[in-house]
Amino acid sequence: MEWLLVLMALSPLEAFLLQRTILVDFTFYTITLGLLGVHSLLGILWNVWIYPYCVTPLRHLPTLSGNLGMVQIIFDNPRGRVPLEWMKTVPHDGLIHFRDVFSRSYLLATNHQALLDILSTNTDDFEKPWRIRDFLARIIGFGLILSEGSAHKKQRRALTPSFSAKNVRALYSLMWEKTGLLMEELEKEIKRHPMDGANGKSEEGKVEMSVWASRLTLDIIGPAAMGRDFRSLHTSANKVADIFLAILEPTKEKMVFLVFNFLLPQWLARRIPWRLNKALDDEIRFLRELCRDIVHEKRASITATKETIKELEADILATMMLGGDFTDDELIDQMLTFLAAGHETTANAFTWACYLLARYPDVQARLRAEVRERIPSGNGSITWSGLETLPLLNGVCQEVLRLYPTVPITAREAIRDSIVAGKHIPKGTRILLCPYAINRSPEFWGNDSEEFKPERWIDTAKNGQPVVNNNGGASTNFALITFLHGHRSCIGKDFARAELRCAIAGLVGRFRFEMQDPKQKIHIAGAVTNKPVEGMHLRMSRVDDW
Repeated sequence: MEWLLVLMALSPLEAFLLQRTILVDFTFYTITLGLLGVHSLLGILWNVWIYPYCVTPLRHLPTLSGNLGMVQIIFDNPRGRVPLEWMKTVPHDGLIHFRDVFSRSYLLATNHQALLDILSTNTDDFEKPWRIRDFLARIIGFGLILSEGSAHKKQRRALTPSFSAKNVRALYSLMWEKTGLLMEELEKEIKRHPMDGANGKSEEGKVEMSVWASRLTLDIIGPAAMGRDFRSLHTSANKVADIFLAILEPTKEKMVFLVFNFLLPQWLARRIPWRLNKALDDEIRFLRELCRDIVHEKRASITATKETIKELEADILATMMLGGDFTDDELIDQMLTFLAAGHETTANAFTWACYLLARYPDVQARLRAEVRERIPSGNGSITWSGLETLPLLNGVCQEVLRLYPTVPITAREAIRDSIVAGKHIPKGTRILLCPYAINRSPEFWGNDSEEFKPERWIDTAKNGQPVVNNNGGASTNFALITFLHGHRSCIGKDFARAELRCAIAGLVGRFRFEMQDPKQKIHIAGAVTNKPVEGMHLRMSRVDDW
């Protein structure tokens, strides 16, 4: 009622001016909203139809029809299968162009020149997309894998000495010691879970190998990275091991969760009332606090100790503290990175090695003979040269890493205009690198590219003896990008290969194994890595007293 009294008190002139003011304001806001609407509509037309189909220079590249290319990749099973099919069926010269449902352009790199430009020649022009990095940082921190630019160069410079050939070879004794512990635990596991109907002198038992693989590599990376032995091989319940198994468990729910986190900004994705959000935050909080305690203990030890720098640099954490200017939070991020990536890569490869050797018993038998000829006893010592020069062992390891790369697909985004395979790439273009597809490409590996053939990594010396070759018969190093290449390649690739050699040599030397169900079909899935959905259930027996 008060506003009516105000209006009644106005003079005719004041009422007229008030009416004109309201009309002008209404007209102004109407025009403004209309212009905003027109601007938005023109923006949609430009971004969804005009630029993608009439302007972008990428439209002249070999292009997939329709806008479902990205949808196919997201829901691919196994991830990398669809890009491999495109590489086989779409005529191209290094790049295949496709669009998502919003008509945004993506490229798939397919040949030597494209990979060379992205990973080496023009590598500074490409970075991991920020939204992907932001989500993965929740799990592994902004360590070496996710850092870019000057931060990455600083971290890489500080970490490189720890992964020199000399230092990796010095770790063979640790890796072999832990492999010996694994063999002891597997013998106990076989006795705890005997096979139904097992008979004869040889005991046969059931083993789910993917869990043991994860525990083995965690117990290696712990001492190597931070001087902490998690002893996960000794206990049935180990929180650190269980957390990583839970995070990386290949379920459909986790795949959907991953997609949501890649599509939405983290400030929004983390507020979705989803049980996985709380579970992930709780698990990572525990790991961060564990790493923080280790960092504080290490700082106190360095301050109080009278040991030499050489003695202190026994692990990666101490090396970074002594040789670089890093805050505690930066060190924690690095420890999270090495805990996650440093053990998952080899655990995944070891699991798939067991699968392939179970499927190819003739290769398993020949490898056992080779290992036992060079290493007389599984309880004895080994040398790095003894393992690195075994031709069949090297061939098996390389084929496993080729056929089952831990990360099957990754992405880069052009942060400035660049050139790839002779083609202009506009700033903002996203490019997919697909190790699963490249590693199986017939262009690089021939018609048997998807077959398990360790022999492709073996040459014959002049004296007729088999010797290691490191190219698998491919014409370029870029035919195998499991660890990528260039200064963004995996810094721990030699470490991972050494772990894998030790683990496979120990397992094959002492045990004979096959699939529990020879007819079982293994399904490959995973949120970030490719893992066997069903696990890796083996029927195992000790061969003899090796």
